[in-house]
Amino acid sequence: MRATFVFSWLLISLLVIAPAAIAAESDADRLLELLVQKKILTQSDATAFRADLAIKKQDEKQPLAAPDWVQNIKLKGDVRTRYEWDKNKGQHDNSRARIRARIGLEAKVNNKLKAGIGIATGKTSDPRSRDITLGNSSSTNTPGSGKDIILDYAYGQYTPVKWLTLTAGKFQNNLWQPLDVFWDNDLTPEGFGINLSHKLNSKVDLFVNDLFFILKNDSRTDNQPFLEALQPGLNWAVNDNVGLKSAFTYYLFKSVKGAQKFSDSKSGTAPYASSGNTLVGGRYKYNYNSVQGTSELTFKKPFRGLFPYASIFGDYIYNVSNISTGAGGYDLGLKFGTEKISDWKQWQAKLVYSKLGRDSRLDILTDNNRYGGNTNSKAIEAIFEVGVGKNTSVVFDYYDSKSLIDNGLGYSPEQVFQVDWNLRF
Repeated sequence: MRATFVFSWLLISLLVIAPAAIAAESDADRLLELLVQKKILTQSDATAFRADLAIKKQDEKQPLAAPDWVQNIKLKGDVRTRYEWDKNKGQHDNSRARIRARIGLEAKVNNKLKAGIGIATGKTSDPRSRDITLGNSSSTNTPGSGKDIILDYAYGQYTPVKWLTLTAGKFQNNLWQPLDVFWDNDLTPEGFGINLSHKLNSKVDLFVNDLFFILKNDSRTDNQPFLEALQPGLNWAVNDNVGLKSAFTYYLFKSVKGAQKFSDSKSGTAPYASSGNTLVGGRYKYNYNSVQGTSELTFKKPFRGLFPYASIFGDYIYNVSNISTGAGGYDLGLKFGTEKISDWKQWQAKLVYSKLGRDSRLDILTDNNRYGGNTNSKAIEAIFEVGVGKNTSVVFDYYDSKSLIDNGLGYSPEQVFQVDWNLRF
């Protein structure tokens, strides 16, 4: 009985107390040898204890596995603080501090399905911006007030085979665009999207993107405006250092001609009275069926490695809806430096020129920062971004824009200067 009690006590001590009290494995070995010499333990018992201790120590080193539902969820987001100055002819200079915050979840439902949901600062009345101005306004007079949070996106995605992806809900634009002139980056379409891809050979990938965008849902009429875009294209690795990506997009708009101007359009409003789409009695005079060609030529280590990356890109769009003037638009740009800023001292510079005819594009889609998002305008944009740490950067962005026509008061030039601090996670 006494031997059994001692044996049990030693077992508990070695398996539970000894790992915390005895720091070195050699100490446990010496204790076991002493117990064997005193004939309290047999050699086989000591060997068994050593094996148990080794297993326990190995288990303690193993990290706890996260539950499956945690492993299947990805969290991402960003915070941007901005100082913005803008000047319009005939208007007061405007300076303001702004913020944008976005956070999203992506959940893997199974091997073929996933769902995404994201929220952001912003206003439901301004779908082309997630920025919120800091400080009280003249209308609210409430310093330190809370800021609005909106649903940025919510979608389901099905990938039955690796070359086909179907998306439905409210989601990030699934069309390829190297620049935001024709599509504002904050705008999240509502409807469904289809993306197909095919690897033709080791150098050429083919793709077809389709977007169905519900512009307005009105149960009182069958003439509900929508947009459908079909975009075939290719991605060609010309050689190890040069690549070319090109696409052709056809836009079909339904029931926009004669429709009431969308509330987020700034057409005909000060200081952009001479810009924006053509309206008759507050309704769109034309439709916006159009064709667009887009290309980007990329270079790795051009000019004998002077820059790590450079690209030349451009778009041309033309409204084919029987418009005599103002039907065309284009942009052309150059960027060089680091392809994607993610760490300290990385940098990128970009220069873009754009010109949009009055009815070349429905003006609720275009870049909100470029002449207020209006058509019938031209602009030069210069951007410089520099990494100031891992996943954080500072961006300097300058726009010089004006109307394409003189409304009797000049071409209404506008200058905008923005300084952003970006933090991504």
